[in-house]
Amino acid sequence: MAISDIPSRRPLLSALVVVALLGAADVGAFIAASPAVALKNSGRASGSLGGLAVWLLLMGASGRRVATDDRQGMATVTLVLAALAALGGVGLAVVHQLAGVGGWRTIGGAVLGVTALGLAVAARTSSGD
Repeated sequence: MAISDIPSRRPLLSALVVVALLGAADVGAFIAASPAVALKNSGRASGSLGGLAVWLLLMGASGRRVATDDRQGMATVTLVLAALAALGGVGLAVVHQLAGVGGWRTIGGAVLGVTALGLAVAARTSSGD
């Protein structure tokens, strides 16, 4: 594959910002709509707030890569955050499905996480602008 065949990373990172925004909005809406459920015990509160933090950090790191000169260190940070989002989303969906309480929201969170990871990997392997 020639360098000219590799897509630019800016559109991929822009899409990653949107996906991270959707992920943060999903977790934030869950916390806001059901604070008694989301913050019921320390483990659930840590997971809910930690998930929100991961999505917000991913959005910030991706946005920084769109707006500034892309550095290898930020690509690694973005990839790690996207992997955490994917792991958290898929893990949460699996646990909820096994417990018989899973729904479209948990499946959507898993899809967003896997999408974020795919975009982060694609942006890491794409060419500069």
